[in-house]
Amino acid sequence: MDVASLLTLLLLAFALAAQPWSVLAGILLVTAERGVTKELFYVLGWVLALSAVFVLSVLVYPATPGDATAQVPLHVGEIVLGFLLGFVLWWRWRRPTDNGPVTEPAWMSKLDTMPVLLAFALGAFLPNYIVVVAAAGQVLQLNQSNAVLIGLGVTFVLLASAGVAAPLGVRVIRGRESTATYANWRTWLIEHSRGVTYATGGIVAVVLVSKGVIGLLT
Repeated sequence: MDVASLLTLLLLAFALAAQPWSVLAGILLVTAERGVTKELFYVLGWVLALSAVFVLSVLVYPATPGDATAQVPLHVGEIVLGFLLGFVLWWRWRRPTDNGPVTEPAWMSKLDTMPVLLAFALGAFLPNYIVVVAAAGQVLQLNQSNAVLIGLGVTFVLLASAGVAAPLGVRVIRGRESTATYANWRTWLIEHSRGVTYATGGIVAVVLVSKGVIGLLT
């Protein structure tokens, strides 16, 4: 098994799980009116959207691994996705709205009155699908049986969903004490969201480009 692809797959799952605004949305939903139900639908939307995009990406990739020639499109895809992610990060960095103190997005103030179905739609909207497509490419490069590839895909989706599902887990485990935990998470995520977003995204972009270039040269 290609250890580099497996480690890259885990990194991509972590990058999705660590998206600050996705986790923060889960915290706000679970503390809202009918919070547990909204959070469940939010997580469900996230999981189903990740699964659908992942499967679609595997199906439309131009080649499956075999010999070195067959892997060329996959390596090119890594480079393209890495540069695309880097461009998105650069564009967001240069936006005037990113300057100054980090504040909670205005749309999050509406989560308390958000209908359950909109919570589901929000979960499907927030994932970074560049990362999901890149993860599909890593799974294809592992050159395993269909059963193993399905297992890896399921594992990726579950790991990538850990961040958005964490607020629900805290609510179930800690009960009333979860309120203080949510408050601490919310403060930390708002204060450090910029750093977490660019650090994880930048690492993923560099890894994808580097891995693609190395794959083409070897």
